[in-house]
Amino acid sequence: MIPFKTKTCLLAAACTAFLFGCKENTSSDESSMSDTTAIEPVSDPSPSPAYDPTMDPYLMGGDGIKQLSDTLGVKIYEFTVAPGESWGLHTHPQHTVYVLEGGTMALYMKEAGRTDTLTFPTGYSLVSGPLTDSGMNVGKTTIKMIVTDIYLQRE
Repeated sequence: MIPFKTKTCLLAAACTAFLFGCKENTSSDESSMSDTTAIEPVSDPSPSPAYDPTMDPYLMGGDGIKQLSDTLGVKIYEFTVAPGESWGLHTHPQHTVYVLEGGTMALYMKEAGRTDTLTFPTGYSLVSGPLTDSGMNVGKTTIKMIVTDIYLQRE
């Protein structure tokens, strides 16, 4: 049985992924509701790189990664890393993170070319564009996060 807190986090991650894909007509003019004029999509300034299965977070995350869902171009997984443990270099497309159990990590981001020590408090969340990273839990507590990788191209 999945704990209530995990279900809540999964629901939040799924809603976030859904919101990324939604397109809404915000016009208040009722006549526009029947208008069939084509709408030009706005291109995303940070498109996801081509998917490289050898750099998939699920494969490179080590023993602490548990896949929760992989459907419709969205992968959701729980990532747990104990103090002193590390994870290999991997690539995320657009993604979200929700911190179930916070802690401190040394995070190497390839695009920035440096390693930063970051503290993620419990309950923290973020939305990020594509990036390649690796890291290590340098704190004294186990870190647990729900990560949603969004492999769909936004239009």
